Amino acid sequence: MIFKSLTLHYSVPILVELYSAGEVYKTTIQKRVVKTLSTLDKVLEQLESDGLITIEKRIERGNEVNRISLTSRGRIVAENLSHLDDYRITLPKGLMEEIEKIIDKDKSHASVEEYINEAVRKAIEKWKKDHAVG
Repeated sequence: MIFKSLTLHYSVPILVELYSAGEVYKTTIQKRVVKTLSTLDKVLEQLESDGLITIEKRIERGNEVNRISLTSRGRIVAENLSHLDDYRITLPKGLMEEIEKIIDKDKSHASVEEYINEAVRKAIEKWKKDHAVG
């Protein structure tokens, strides 16, 4: 079975968050994973459509809230995704291919992960230097 929702940015971190936290409020996911409400709504709608989550509207203390939980199918998918080390970062295919070409030719990095870690570390150091931080 193919889940369209898994191609959306943030879907995997949302599933992993639900797997580790259990049933949560929609606002909790917004605070921890997706800041933009419209993006969150789009991803949640597709996850629900794929049968991976349920969204239950409730009234608590006079306010309407949304509680989100994994379905049994969603729990299986999330459990498998939670074992991935790098599930939070998805690189565009073209960028990944370019990095792999560089690594093949240059031989200075053992993996794409190592290459990206070094590039990010250098970018952070440069930003700190340019902005007189730390």
